[in-house]
Amino acid sequence: MINLSHQRFRRLAANLLLIFIGCLSSGQRVSATDYFLTIGGGYNRSGNQASLEANVVFFQQVLSDKHREPRRHDIYFADGHDPAADLQIVAEKPAKSDSPATDLLASLHRRRGQMHVTYRNHRVAEIAGPLDPALIRTALDALAKTAQKGDRVIVYVTAHGSAGPRDDPFNTTIDCWNERRITAREFTELLSKLPSEVPVVMVMAQCYCGGFGHAIFNGLDESKGLAPQVRAGFFAQQHNLPAAGCRPDIEHDEEFSSYFWGAMAGRSRNGVPIEGCDVDGDGVISFAEAYAYAVIAGETIDIPLRTSDVLLRTYSRLTAKADVPLPDAETKPEADAKTEGKNESAQSANPAETPRDDGPQEKPVLSTMTGTLQSFVERGRPVSGRIVTQLGKTLGFKLEDDVAAVITASDEHRRSGGFRGRGGRVGGGRGGRRGGSGRRDLLREVTEKWPELGDERHWEESSLLKSDNQEHLLDELKQLPSWKSYEERLKQMETASDKSEQHELRAVKFRRLMNTLEAIVLEKNLPL
Repeated sequence: MINLSHQRFRRLAANLLLIFIGCLSSGQRVSATDYFLTIGGGYNRSGNQASLEANVVFFQQVLSDKHREPRRHDIYFADGHDPAADLQIVAEKPAKSDSPATDLLASLHRRRGQMHVTYRNHRVAEIAGPLDPALIRTALDALAKTAQKGDRVIVYVTAHGSAGPRDDPFNTTIDCWNERRITAREFTELLSKLPSEVPVVMVMAQCYCGGFGHAIFNGLDESKGLAPQVRAGFFAQQHNLPAAGCRPDIEHDEEFSSYFWGAMAGRSRNGVPIEGCDVDGDGVISFAEAYAYAVIAGETIDIPLRTSDVLLRTYSRLTAKADVPLPDAETKPEADAKTEGKNESAQSANPAETPRDDGPQEKPVLSTMTGTLQSFVERGRPVSGRIVTQLGKTLGFKLEDDVAAVITASDEHRRSGGFRGRGGRVGGGRGGRRGGSGRRDLLREVTEKWPELGDERHWEESSLLKSDNQEHLLDELKQLPSWKSYEERLKQMETASDKSEQHELRAVKFRRLMNTLEAIVLEKNLPL
């Protein structure tokens, strides 16, 4: 158990939760400076997709349009100022392939066909340098000497990331150019050099980025207690899951940070208007409200995470434990905001002191995962209530429905199977037999008729694949007995893939809703 004084713990916890109220524009910070640090791009040119560039350019525009106070913005992207073609973009695909027979045989031999991508130099303007760990360390060291009380450091990451090792799962990474990395632990140590009075806000969209949520702890280690500096973060994905969004095209902008900054901008990265994100009606979009929109609107595999979620799951709990008695208290945890001061006074008393004998005292009662969705909306913060309301509606629930029905539906959906998951399997649950595509049967017939086309290593060298024979050969391939069943099976697999994707998206939305409901309960129980 971490030994923290009640007063210090409550102060740090309150600060960490309340930092979410902050927004890009605030009239109370006229003389302060926001230091933005953007870390973007891939680990090499094949992993440096156009969507990463588009995210950075969009963020630059958001700051230009919405941020009115003093700021500094340092961007470290891909290969920096190197003029070499480092960005992967979609190449124009020919309307009709000039080698259709070769393409079909490649699919039968499971050779990856033409990806229709090409490369150009990135077009991110006003960058400080490449995505180099050494430069990022230097930048944070410089901020440690520059930032003062009242300033903020806001870190935005739109890059790739890797999972942490099995024995250190939260130590995930930001993957940098030339296959270098910044681990979450190193990043946490770099933040520790900043003045303790300077809060840090993190918005991260790389795979496995949830590991950086543990940056609220000294050395990324909860046993070492909370860092004295306020650190708040909004992450696209959990520490043990890949995130969505890295694409060579920019027509699809379904990605966590695009939703997040889009809520503040009032439009998506691609210019689609976004409305209704101002939950409290104060005229500005807070980080919390932007996060809520990303959770509600995100049509991706992401299950977003906040540092407050990490804090609550570390220090609070959903149910009472028999071996950990709750302290005596003068009020129940369901008390309203008017009694908050009284509760704080009671909770911060020195446990070593002899308690006063004020007569019988009522034991505090932990809030639980029971009640209607409406009761959770009333218990939670407004942004949590918005998430519960909107995700519940998306999943087909009404506010009058009991949370037990949500839990049951979530469990049943998870057990129903029929989706690919991470392994790519399409089937009907445990023990389901995967249907074949007919590929092997068709390839066997090809080999029987044209042995050279069935040769796994040298089929591409066959004279049958000359350009003037492509259409004729394709016609002959389609006359083989297995062709029709192969073609039909491909169509069935495409339909099954679409259904499995919808199944997984629904499962993800259940997870988002359940996480929000649990966070509401955990926050109510935190003072106990």
